[in-house]
Amino acid sequence: MELFLSTFKNRIDAKGRVSVPAPYRALLTRRQPEGGLILGPDISAPALVAGGRDYLDGVNRRIDELPDLHPEREMLIDGLLPFLSELNLDQEGRIQLQPQFLDHAGLASPGEAVFVGRRHSFQIWEPKAWEARASEARAKAAAWLRNGGSSDTGTKA
Repeated sequence: MELFLSTFKNRIDAKGRVSVPAPYRALLTRRQPEGGLILGPDISAPALVAGGRDYLDGVNRRIDELPDLHPEREMLIDGLLPFLSELNLDQEGRIQLQPQFLDHAGLASPGEAVFVGRRHSFQIWEPKAWEARASEARAKAAAWLRNGGSSDTGTKA
């Protein structure tokens, strides 16, 4: 199984275009020969989330697991799908970040963006926000591993 891994920092130009890292482009092409990607705001972080058509298929599978007219199904449809966009990469491997995406992730045009591999998808972060998130995540992961895979840190409130 091929996964989106590693972290890359790329420049955003004055028009809001940013180059998708070459390893991510190659993986997207292998998964989806016609190219392109799905991009939207991450609902749990000040970042963007992206992946290939298979990422969208996974979102739709989760929605389809719920019965028609189920409130959670409607919430997922209304809360996720209208905010996703299908983007094509230009000849230089860039995507155009629309103003709503720049705003959600706190990205500037011109500026920089950090691409973060997350297995089946990747995120796009503002560099300082990613540094803070990564630092916190590493500390929590280290504590979890020290505790033998338990989220209990042994501290009492």
